Amino acid sequence: MQGLLLHSPAQGQHESAGGSAKYPLPHEPDRNPMIAATSTQALLNEIVASEAEYFEYSGSVTASDETQVIGRDFLLQADPQLFSLKEPQPPSLTIEEQPARFYRFRYESEIEKNSSRVGGLLLGRSSTDGNKSFVRVRVSGIDPAVHSQLQLTVCTVSAEEKAPHPYYLHGDHCSNGYFQLKKFFDPLRDSGGEWEITFERLAVICVLKKTKKDIEDGMEARRRNVPQLPNCPTAPSTQYTTKNFGCIRLAFSLSFSDIFGRVGQLSTVFSDEIVSEKENKTIRVDCLNPAEVPKEGGSMLAIHTTTPTTGIQKKDIKVHFTFTNETTGNRTEFVADVKEVKKHLLQVKTPDLRSANVSERQKCLVVVHSHGWKSQELNILFLSSKWNPGMIPQSGTAVKRARPS
Repeated sequence: MQGLLLHSPAQGQHESAGGSAKYPLPHEPDRNPMIAATSTQALLNEIVASEAEYFEYSGSVTASDETQVIGRDFLLQADPQLFSLKEPQPPSLTIEEQPARFYRFRYESEIEKNSSRVGGLLLGRSSTDGNKSFVRVRVSGIDPAVHSQLQLTVCTVSAEEKAPHPYYLHGDHCSNGYFQLKKFFDPLRDSGGEWEITFERLAVICVLKKTKKDIEDGMEARRRNVPQLPNCPTAPSTQYTTKNFGCIRLAFSLSFSDIFGRVGQLSTVFSDEIVSEKENKTIRVDCLNPAEVPKEGGSMLAIHTTTPTTGIQKKDIKVHFTFTNETTGNRTEFVADVKEVKKHLLQVKTPDLRSANVSERQKCLVVVHSHGWKSQELNILFLSSKWNPGMIPQSGTAVKRARPS
């Protein structure tokens, strides 16, 4: 930083902390254009013209040829880079754990708005019976020097248009149907970096009857209570009906403010679809019988399911038989139609593998596909003809369990 400059137009002399000097002020405008200023306004004009930055100073000073005073105000010329207001880099928001694919939306009667009871928790996509997980997001790139406050807002939107939806959120940090959480940062104490939010107590509450009036009332409450998020439509292009009502997304909006009070907002981030459990057409298989069949095909195979197949048409179900050539490593897949569908049973004829280059005992994976979803894998063994006569097939094979990671 340059030295303190003093100038006293009234006295026309230097002043120091220990007295005054009785000699004229040096006047060298080429060396220091500030000396030419004879009034406060002229000095300010010089400052603006030179594009220098200054700040006020109060306290004892020592006079020098480079000191200037204006009345009783002292000006120090600051380093031009010291107070430059650079545009802060915004943080980033990512979804680390997506919500469960299927969820039974809860009714208001299942929750208590003024208590800690949440109702049915919305789990994470990777959640299992033995290891529950929850929706989780991460904010990265936090700089406490410029990001003094972060605010995360979450609400529901329609799956297709990402428009406001009358279903609302209930749980920790939820009010008026949406989630909101603030985080403050102290540049002297906080190191910044990342902020992770896990939604361990969150439920989605649905409209009770889904009549036209119920839906309109729900939408009016949504418009009245929930803030409009960036890059989201203000309203759906078509009215909601019972057919397009049961699929939503979560919308995550992050706003931030810096130490100068400037506010910024990221584009809204949307989760994967959350579908009503009533629309769950996934078939969970348990075992198949027999576990060994001839490779000529045509054997009737029974696949037992743990979930009922009620409401699923057999035309919407395909059974995939996949095997890997042990020599070449190539995978070959056969697709078979289902012959009969019962509540907990699928019947399908095995494919003919004679045209494929398979071993005498060919292991094959069996996967049931329905409505875009896949079941767990089952194992079946295809045998060459010389193995078949007189051979009693095994009773069945249970579902292939995933190894713990």
